[in-house]
This record gives sequence, C-alpha cells and structure tokens, in this order.
Amino acid sequence: MAAPAAADIGGARAGDDEVDVIILGAGPAGAAAAITLCRHTRLRVALVERRLFDPFRPGETVSPALFPLMEYLGIARAGFEERHLQSYAHAAAWGGDELVVRDFLFNGQGSGLHLDRLAFDSMLLEQAGQLGAQIVQPAELLGITGGARWAVALRQGERKRTLGAAYLIDCSGRSSVMVRQQQCPVLQTDRMVGVYAYYDAGQADAPERLQRTLVETTANGWFYLAPLPGGRTALAFMTDAETLRTLDLLDPDTWRRHALASTHIGALVRELGAPQAFRQYPVHSRVARLPANAAWTAAGDAAASFDPVSSLGIGHALSSGIHAARVAQAYVEQGGGLGEGYRQSLLAHFQSYATTRRALYANEQRWPGAGFWQRRLAQEGERAVA
Repeated sequence: MAAPAAADIGGARAGDDEVDVIILGAGPAGAAAAITLCRHTRLRVALVERRLFDPFRPGETVSPALFPLMEYLGIARAGFEERHLQSYAHAAAWGGDELVVRDFLFNGQGSGLHLDRLAFDSMLLEQAGQLGAQIVQPAELLGITGGARWAVALRQGERKRTLGAAYLIDCSGRSSVMVRQQQCPVLQTDRMVGVYAYYDAGQADAPERLQRTLVETTANGWFYLAPLPGGRTALAFMTDAETLRTLDLLDPDTWRRHALASTHIGALVRELGAPQAFRQYPVHSRVARLPANAAWTAAGDAAASFDPVSSLGIGHALSSGIHAARVAQAYVEQGGGLGEGYRQSLLAHFQSYATTRRALYANEQRWPGAGFWQRRLAQEGERAVA
C-alpha cells in the first residue's frame, strides 16, 4: 500500500483547528492511540506527522503476539497477514558458531510476519482516518505552547495553522518532542546504533525461501537479517556509536567487508549486490519518567525504546499507544486517574526488559575483552528506575 499523498490528507475543514486530543507522530504508536480514541470515545482527534512515510524503516519482523493488538484496533488477522510475508523461524549464532533455529510452528500461536513497513504504517493511518481522526501529514512543527489548552503551531506547505487541544500525546519517536520540551527525566542506558542496508527484489533468493530471521554476533556487535515482502532483504549491524566511528562502518564498502567476515551472514552477503538504501538509526535503550497527571503523556519510542534484540519495538508501540489513549480519555473526561498507573507500568516494563537483556548478552562469552560486550554487561538498566 502506498503512503497517502499530501493532498489527500493535508487539507483542513472549518472547525478542524480545535480538537480534544492532538497526537504528535503518526507511526504505529500514534496511529494506535488515534484508532483507540476514535473507536471507543467521542473525542475529536488530530494526528500530526511531519513527513510522508519512508519505505525504509526498521521494525521488519513481528511475533504472533502482535495479532491480538491488531484485532483490538479493528484489523482482522486474515486481512492483515495477506499483506506481509510469513515468518516461520528465527535462527541465531549467539554464544557459539553453531546456528540454532527456533521454529514458530511449535509455539502454539503460529508464525510471525516480516513486514512491509510502508504498507503497515499506511494501513494503520488509513484506519485512523476512516474512524474520524483528522490526519495532518506532512506538517512541520513550529512550536507548542501551554495554558488552558495546548496550541500546536504547524506549517503545511506555504500555509501556517495552529491546532488547539486539551491533551497531547507524544508519539514522535526518539525525537521525543514533548518529553524534551517538558524536561521530563529520561534514563538512557547505552549508545547503540544500527546501520541498515536494504536490498531490492531478486538479490537474496535464499533468505526469501527460508522466510526466517538470522542473527549472528561478532566481536564488535551483531548482525540481523530479515527477508521482506516482494523479495527484498533488510540487513543490519548493531553496535555502539563509538565502535561505529572507530571502524568507519558508515562507509558502505567498509560495512560490506565487515559483513563478509562473518560466517553465516557473510555467506548470504556474497549473493547481494549494492544496497537500494543505506541508513543509520539510533537503537539505544531509554525510558522517560512521565508525569503522573499532566495534560500530556507519551507512547512508543518517545516513552520507552528498546534494544532490537528484544523484538519489543512495534508491539510496545501499539500497546503503549492504546494505553496512552486511555490516559488521555480519562484526563479529558474525568480530570485524570490513569496517568500514574501508566507511568509505573512503563517503568516496571523497562526494568524487566533491562534484566532480561543483560542475561541475554551475558550468554555471549567469546570476546570478553571486546568493548561492545563489556559495555552490555556494565549497563545500568537493571537499576531501579521508578
């Protein structure tokens, strides 16, 4: 599914500038919040996104645990699955050279999915629009001011407008617009980055046939490969910002040589040509200490973000978007009541994740002197964050 054109969703009607809830960011978290509010309340919602969706985005593979969330949002599993590629297994060389395969066939929930992110994000945005959310995309954010109501100043093309609302939900991803503006305390445990190469159709037949993810560790980080719909492939290397600079891994040729030096990933990279796109993304772990009962909250990566090894990204985006919508409804209709519970659940979730992540990284003992692996065990994420 193609992303909606700016002309399709950018226009405003009379009265559209005053709503009950403004959501900043129309990714999975923002769309889930908008869908929840539109399906279960009578609140007026505006969903603001600064740009058209990029077809090259991380978050390519999801587990079967995603399906109940999609069904809650009114998207049937059958119709959802047919737009994406079945994911039958996960293979990893982590803690040893041998590739260990975990088949989803035996988990009782069925297979996961390799996502077409453009189609996935566009589907959620379309669902929000059909349910009545006002979609404002693309729109440059000029400023946010508080008071009796929030005022969000925007520029759409040559036109400036200001949206007013009683409540804001920050779903702006790792840019965390409101979290930063409101000087909300944030615990960040590392400086991990991911360097992604996306390969066009026809360049990776073997991964496409296997329809499984592949993870392989190295002394300086770990590789991740996933097939995508349409015969495409995503290949990423996760490491620290310091290592990225030291090894010059933002140079595509250097990055490819590093990949070729690995055992399992290297065998597949030899079959690939030049990437269609080459991107860098921050993938550090962090959690915001959100306010207990303010006229705003956050969801998705703006509230908490996780190491990609956890596979929590999109599931967390949807579930936190749903919960943030409930917090917004309680605030607008009742003056509050759910903010503290949501805040505490995020902190507890991050605490549990940090402990699990540390145990997972401790399973890799082959490079005890390597800075990347030493830093994973020295992270402070397992400390109390409440």
